[in-house]
Amino acid sequence: MKLKLTRKYLRNTCVIGEFKVLDEKENILFECFSLEEDKEGVEREKDLRVPAGVYNLKRHTLSSFNDKGKRVVAGVKVLNDDDSVVNIYNDNVPFDRHILIHWGNTDKDTKGCILLGLTKSDESIGQSRQACKKLYDLLYQQDLSNIKLEITNKFLERR
Repeated sequence: MKLKLTRKYLRNTCVIGEFKVLDEKENILFECFSLEEDKEGVEREKDLRVPAGVYNLKRHTLSSFNDKGKRVVAGVKVLNDDDSVVNIYNDNVPFDRHILIHWGNTDKDTKGCILLGLTKSDESIGQSRQACKKLYDLLYQQDLSNIKLEITNKFLERR
C-alpha cells in the first residue's frame, strides 16, 4: 500500500489536491481531496505546508485528535478505540513538527497538516470526517513502516 498526494489547485488561502491510497499494483483503494496551507516551508511553529517529497508514516499517540476521532460526530467515528492519527516525517521535516493527516474544512483547521475531504469547493473541502474514516479504516492495524506518502506538485491553475 502507498499514499499519493498530488497538489493541483493553488487558491488564495490554501492548496487543494487529490489524495489516493493505492495497493501494490497501483490500483486505487480510496481517493479524495486534500487541503493544505497556501505557503510552503519546513520551519516549526508556522502555518506552512510541507515540501513535495516522500514521507514516512508513524502513529502519533499523544495527539489531541485521537480523542476527537474516537467520538461520534455527525454520525461518524473516524478512529477505532485502539488507533491513533498518522504523523508524516522525513529527513527535512522531523516527526516532532507533528504534521498530521486529519479532518477539517479550511486553512483555519490546519497548521501545516493535511486535511482530507470527499468534496471540494473554491477554498474548502467537505465531508472531511467521512474521508478520514475511510483512510483510517484502510490503515488500521497496518505496519506503517512499510507505507510511504509521496507528495507532488502539479498545479493546474493559480488564483
